[in-house]
Amino acid sequence: MAMTGKVGAVYTSDVGTAPVPFVDKPTTPDAERKRYQVTDPAFRYWAPDEPVTVKVDGVVVSTGFTLEGAGGFVVFDEAQDSEAVVTVSGSALSIDQAGGFFNWSIDAEVDEEDATTFESGGWKEYEPILKGWSGGAEAFWGDERFFESLGKVVVVKLFVDAGPSQTCLEGYAIITSEGVEAPVDGLVEQSIDFRGVGPLCLRGFEE
Repeated sequence: MAMTGKVGAVYTSDVGTAPVPFVDKPTTPDAERKRYQVTDPAFRYWAPDEPVTVKVDGVVVSTGFTLEGAGGFVVFDEAQDSEAVVTVSGSALSIDQAGGFFNWSIDAEVDEEDATTFESGGWKEYEPILKGWSGGAEAFWGDERFFESLGKVVVVKLFVDAGPSQTCLEGYAIITSEGVEAPVDGLVEQSIDFRGVGPLCLRGFEE
């Protein structure tokens, strides 16, 4: 599966700053009470290599949900009770935009897992599972953090709609290569390649 777009951004964590631990931060649910986002924006980007603990009504749960560390979401398989209190503990990164790019493209590897049940009426059913993603882009010159990000985990936002809705694909990625061009009569630009670390998630309607 391939996707393309015009505008993107790279966000990096503060250089030399360790992730900030947080405990039992409250979350805010969506209308269906299946997606819960950490309410405080300062704790919405979780360190990819740090454990995350989810509690429902004060009890630790370990199944029945997935985590979206870039954005700070807990996504439950089933809707939670209207009075349920969901909290999250972990470590958060402090991020800031370090650069931007244009003309991005991504390729996603998708596998299909058998989801056939007794209610399938004899037909086989499959559920697509995202197994990995990678991409590339052309970028305007960023600040020094942009160039220091080679080989490091960053947050990328790939805008599908750069208008008022700000709909985008968001996730953690590693910048695997970069090249700089300095044309005589144009802006200094660079091209980058990146590889996803974890899921790539649709944003724009949750916030």
